[in-house]
Amino acid sequence: MLHFFQMAVYDIEYMRIRLISVSSLVICIYWLLSINAIALADPNGQVSIVPTTSSDAFKKQFLITYVEYPQTEKYLQLLKEIYTELGFKVHLIPAPALRGLAMLDKGKVDADAYRFGRIATQYKNVTLVKPELIRGSTVLLCRQEVNCDITVLSNSKNVILTNERTLLYLADFDIRAGLLKKEVISNTLEMLRSKRVNYATFMIDQRQIIPDDLKMLNLRRIFLYHVISNKHASLLPKIEKKLRQKQTLLNRTVLGTKPQT
Repeated sequence: MLHFFQMAVYDIEYMRIRLISVSSLVICIYWLLSINAIALADPNGQVSIVPTTSSDAFKKQFLITYVEYPQTEKYLQLLKEIYTELGFKVHLIPAPALRGLAMLDKGKVDADAYRFGRIATQYKNVTLVKPELIRGSTVLLCRQEVNCDITVLSNSKNVILTNERTLLYLADFDIRAGLLKKEVISNTLEMLRSKRVNYATFMIDQRQIIPDDLKMLNLRRIFLYHVISNKHASLLPKIEKKLRQKQTLLNRTVLGTKPQT
């Protein structure tokens, strides 16, 4: 009788332990599911939290570098739409003029928004996406009170605000002026207007109109291409198809022009 009682107690204790173990496991699973966040490091080293309950949390991340330039928001939005439709979670990362290409060539990012085709093709791990994303011009901007013709470039007394990317594209010009190189070029107009510089190279597309307080000299017609890492070469036909479709809409609704030919 005593033995039977001891066995019953043992069975009850065993069941209690099993119940505790199962309860602990359920609580643990619930806790893991309720965390609901993944940490993503942004270019500045800060951390943003993305809820895993969102469908975006299960998408593959796609990193696109870009040069901060006036009037390029519509192009960035166009690219973001393309890769979102292809099933990616897109992150746009500002980067100085040539650093973005270097990061892309090393496989640290997936694409770069817009680059001179002639320069991008010098990187072996980079693929051009066609057609060109932006048609525009490289120009020399000048303050109203100074001379603004081709001799500005060859006069050693002048100082021109520019960047390495533009200089590579203007390598065949006779440039003997002093060069103030600034890779973050989003405040070029501000520097001209504040009289910190008299001259600056600049890129414009067909939407941009140079303000009346500045003069302009066209230097070269340019074509900027979206570029991707070679590891995404299999996606190239899909990307190019979507780019053609979206460019037609952009030209009609935003640029107010006919589709590019």
